[in-house]
Amino acid sequence: MEEEDISEEELEKCRERKAEYDPVMMAHCLENKWRHDLVHAKYDRSSVKLYDERGLLDDKTVLFHTVYLSDAHLDLLAENGCSVVHCPLSNLGSGAGLAKVKEMLDKGINVCLGTDYAHTDLWEVMRFTYYLLKIRAEVSRFTAEDVFQMAAANGAKAYRMDKEIGQIGEGRCADLVFIKKDLSFFPLLEKGDFSTILHNLLLYGKEDCIRHVMVDGKWVMKDRKMVTVDEEALNEKFAEVTEGFFRYLNKEWGR
Repeated sequence: MEEEDISEEELEKCRERKAEYDPVMMAHCLENKWRHDLVHAKYDRSSVKLYDERGLLDDKTVLFHTVYLSDAHLDLLAENGCSVVHCPLSNLGSGAGLAKVKEMLDKGINVCLGTDYAHTDLWEVMRFTYYLLKIRAEVSRFTAEDVFQMAAANGAKAYRMDKEIGQIGEGRCADLVFIKKDLSFFPLLEKGDFSTILHNLLLYGKEDCIRHVMVDGKWVMKDRKMVTVDEEALNEKFAEVTEGFFRYLNKEWGR
């Protein structure tokens, strides 16, 4: 649900569907000030408070962005076991602001990571998440492991799939990413509790270091070539659709 679409009718529909199907509920939430102000002007309360009053906050609630969360909102999300999708690049690029990720994590809220819109570079999202945590908390408070947790296991938990995906383990889906060891990752050191592996991978990882990808035990990419689709035909179709979309926009905007 988008906050600009919130109405008594839509809230009631969500409540009824939740009662009937108990689904995972996803919603953009307090992404920027104008959406925050829009809901307040109409209901004299936030979207988070509205969701709570309608019984829509629980461990199957996934809220995106949440830049304008108050301390009271944080408590509501923590008490109800909600998840938040943190989209730092989107929030910074749009000027929306900085989400209170440190405070969310301190309260035990399940925070995962998102890219938003057409931007899909999760490496960059992970790095920005790490850098922002470093300047919002004690320098040793958060590690690269915390960020990888948000990128993988926490995302699986948000969608109630943490028994199937998000980690490597017996009985879980074989979702594996094979990364080529690059000189930029060095020095790779590991002794006792000290390791540079995840830290260096986070800081210097990029999409072209991923050589193979397996999903549920089946190869989808080998040697950086897609094996489940005709990549060339897909790219041609994508270019065709994109070109048509921009022609439509130019026509609508009178250009």
